[in-house]
Amino acid sequence: MKSRNILPLTALLTGLLSLSSCEKAQPFLDKMGEALNRETPEEKARKKVDIEEKLAEAIPPPPEPVKMEPVINKEARVSVLGYHDFTEGVSKNDMIINVDTFREQMQAIKDSEIPVITMQQFLDWRAGKKDIPPEALMITIDDGWKATHNLAMGVMKEYEFPFTVFLYKNYVGVGGKSMTYEEIREIARNGGTICSHSVSHGFMGKKGGRSQANYEEWLKTELVDSHVFLEENFGDTKAVVKTFAYPYGSLNDDVLRLTEKYGYAAGFTVNGEKVTWETPMMKLGRYIVHGKKIANFEPALNFGTGRVTSSGRKLITESRGEDGEKLPPLITLYPPKESTIKSRMPKIEADLSKLAGVQADSISMRVAGFGRVPHIYDPATGMVTFQVPQRIRLEECGVQLSFRHAGNRNSETIGWSFKIDKVAEYFNPENSEPRKPRELSAVEPKEEAPVAADDN
Repeated sequence: MKSRNILPLTALLTGLLSLSSCEKAQPFLDKMGEALNRETPEEKARKKVDIEEKLAEAIPPPPEPVKMEPVINKEARVSVLGYHDFTEGVSKNDMIINVDTFREQMQAIKDSEIPVITMQQFLDWRAGKKDIPPEALMITIDDGWKATHNLAMGVMKEYEFPFTVFLYKNYVGVGGKSMTYEEIREIARNGGTICSHSVSHGFMGKKGGRSQANYEEWLKTELVDSHVFLEENFGDTKAVVKTFAYPYGSLNDDVLRLTEKYGYAAGFTVNGEKVTWETPMMKLGRYIVHGKKIANFEPALNFGTGRVTSSGRKLITESRGEDGEKLPPLITLYPPKESTIKSRMPKIEADLSKLAGVQADSISMRVAGFGRVPHIYDPATGMVTFQVPQRIRLEECGVQLSFRHAGNRNSETIGWSFKIDKVAEYFNPENSEPRKPRELSAVEPKEEAPVAADDN
């Protein structure tokens, strides 16, 4: 069979004989090579397929990509703050807080460097989807008072903190002091999450004379209709998240069961406690902050060891010199951090004498259960002191101290906590007076003279 890629033999011989030199032969040889190597498109395509098949047999396919599961910190803790109404003046209602006090608290949160997270971030953490910081805060505001929009929202925008508003259906757009629909939509546009607070704001944990069937039907209305109402009116803002705050914190087993049954991702109470990975999702605690006292605010920010600035943390921590020698902290504290004392009326002390250029007017001290306290600062000794004026009622007391000094242009914040052995005091009621001043050279707490017991 003749090949179409081979020139006739007579033509080949004729061409070769007609050449008189190698130089004249080269063009002819090139032309002949092209003819010999000429392939049809079908042959080229078939050859390409053959090569690809051989490569596929020789090289194994890449493995399927491995799905990377998120790393979740199950030791993280969250404090949820709960507010209600706000005023620019003074109110006799303890649920109404002055907006300036509210702003001071937001500044305290900023100074503490504790991150404020959104409701969705919290839910994603508990669902194992995304991680959160080891210590975090959430800020919630209940009911739907107009001051939430007119006063609180501006403060939240100022500090760029996300927050959640729990609304109950019957108090939306009804005039007076309630927020309008447009004000709620503006809340959603400015970092607010919109969640349910029932329909009527009733005591859901009480049957109120209803039969069990009627009671559960009423609970269904409070739970289902409140969320449907929010979705229908504000769902387009993408700010509605299906979580529930129990009015007055009133609940029972039926309320918990039905809250979960009707699809809520979380339910919030008014019990002041840290939320952990193990906390039941339908029974999450909140620290409700009151207007006349801020006892709940301080414990919410106290995560056990005090929250301090990174530079402030170094001031109360032991270090090592270049030769490896252990060096004591630059600031000595009393009671020492994480210690247990017997007196419920201790003198709280911080020795700043090793720091240069401490600015007296920059010093601010906060004590759990008392808020900002009237400390005393002695520039000659560098001592900051506060004598607790009445028995501490908490099992654990947190302290935060802020100040400026020459070694840092920014404000330092140090924090620590100590525990009180109230039982020991009850068995030794010899001394109910504040303890006498002591030297701060020792690291361990001096033995305390017990204080007389009272009815608290």
